[in-house]
Amino acid sequence: MEMTGQEFELAWDALIIKLSKQFKVTADYEFILFVMGIQELGQGFRGYSRNEKMDLINLARCRILAGHGYVKETGVDGQGWPIFEKTKDMKSMMPSYQTQLVKKGILEYFDKVEFETSYTKELDN
Repeated sequence: MEMTGQEFELAWDALIIKLSKQFKVTADYEFILFVMGIQELGQGFRGYSRNEKMDLINLARCRILAGHGYVKETGVDGQGWPIFEKTKDMKSMMPSYQTQLVKKGILEYFDKVEFETSYTKELDN
């Protein structure tokens, strides 16, 4: 079932509030992608460099875009990071549409995935 714009906004706001309370931070779009990336990488929380944090955000985006056929996972590198390959061109996709698509994917993700919270306190670093 497709959500109306208002239903989507209410669901998004509810998720932001839930995660802000759960992680004791002010959650936003990139924070949610970051913690999703940690979950998807499966290595738990550890000290991540700035570049690795950006890679975690990208990993979460790729997982969502893979569900829509824009990328596919082609393997894993030597450090355990998934490798993705573009399968559909996204150049003509407006950035606002891509953000909306990813946000919808985030909502779907949190409906389906049991989320690991054991590293909650360390995420502030």
